[in-house]
Amino acid sequence: MNKDYQKRYKESYKQKNKIVTFPLSNIFYEELRKRSIYYDLSVNSYTKHLVTDFLNNNTNTLLTKDRVAYIDEYIRITRGIANNINQLAYSSHIGKYIDENILINSLKYYEEEFKKFISKT
Repeated sequence: MNKDYQKRYKESYKQKNKIVTFPLSNIFYEELRKRSIYYDLSVNSYTKHLVTDFLNNNTNTLLTKDRVAYIDEYIRITRGIANNINQLAYSSHIGKYIDENILINSLKYYEEEFKKFISKT
C-alpha cells in the first residue's frame, strides 16, 4: 500500500511540477553559491526563490541567518511577556493570590530584555 501511495504521489508531483536545468558559467555559479550561503540555502533552493520571486514580481522574500535570529529573539521575548500575562489572567480568574513583587520583577526583566533587543537594531 505504501508503494502505491508513493507512486501516485510521484505521478501527481510530475504533473504539477517541472524540473528546470540549464548550464551556467562557473563565475555565475560561484556567485549563486556565495549568495546561497548568505541565506543558508542550497544553490538550487536559492535559485528557485530568485526565479519565483521574479516571476511573481516580488521583492526578495528571503531572510538572512542574522534576520532569522533577530526575529527568533523577538518572538522569544514577546512569548515570555504573553506567557506572564496569561498566567496573571488565569491566576486572577481562579482567585489565586498574585505576588506583586514577582510580577513586577518579571515585567522588569522582560522590559530589560526588550531594551537590549531594540538596541541591537
